[in-house]
Amino acid sequence: MVESRPTSDIARVFVGREQEMAELKAALDDALSGHGRLVMLVGEPGIGKTRTTQELASYAENRGAKVLWGRCYEEEGTPPYWPWVQTLRSYVQQAGTEQLIAEMGRGAAAIADVVPEIHDKITDLKPSPALEPEAARFRLFDTVTTFLKNAAQNQPLMLVLDDLHWADRSSLSLLEFLGRELGESRLLLVGCYRDTELSRQHPLAETLAQLSREPVFRRQVLRGLGQDELGRFIEATTGVQLSQELTDILYAHTEGNPFFMTEVIRLLSESGELTAEHIGTHEGLRIPEGVREVIGQRLNR
Repeated sequence: MVESRPTSDIARVFVGREQEMAELKAALDDALSGHGRLVMLVGEPGIGKTRTTQELASYAENRGAKVLWGRCYEEEGTPPYWPWVQTLRSYVQQAGTEQLIAEMGRGAAAIADVVPEIHDKITDLKPSPALEPEAARFRLFDTVTTFLKNAAQNQPLMLVLDDLHWADRSSLSLLEFLGRELGESRLLLVGCYRDTELSRQHPLAETLAQLSREPVFRRQVLRGLGQDELGRFIEATTGVQLSQELTDILYAHTEGNPFFMTEVIRLLSESGELTAEHIGTHEGLRIPEGVREVIGQRLNR
């Protein structure tokens, strides 16, 4: 039997994307030099948006940036600003009290309304004055933006907002506000979303229309791996070097989708069908219907 890597190792395999990574690294380098950037990473489910962002995050950390992650959720009951809460909470937990006081200034109380962990660091924080809802929202947006820009002066920041197609309207409004203020900052904001989820009426579609007018905005579309890249992916994950003919057949099944390819390798391995004899035949590369169904269910999560 061909020994495939453990699933966790397969998930770390990264091949191709040379042009995309060059453009993403250029955006980060711009941010490091004080010219903030907002990049939207776009593609179908399983195409590698998160994995590509992880690769960029490693590059950012090697360049001295701090990386903060937030993820949107589709489930009911998810609180407003949830991806922002995650990124801000992560920063607060790592920062010292004096640092937070200096970076947040008088806005600390307003931010603490959505990130209560701030009270654990700044224990004598007084409540923010009551305002009408619209004014309170503007205060929150302004204080969060000021805080992030101040924090990035001390150490460049890369913020990741994953699965933006599930973002609530409040989170998208804050994204629009910050996007307009990124210009002179050491901030790189990366958003990931599925273009298959967007209609003209989708809240994110309106946000993207607004952000696309900003000079800091970049849109990076991810497509399936090429056939040569797919062959390298298979060899890296299984140790099997397929002929061009068989690689072409597998490409026809997966269209170069890395997640689809990963799941095919894992599921065929678990079923005992990932053998040198089996994978070396046309019949062995026909993906069972049950495997297709499992992959479809996971992509829809």
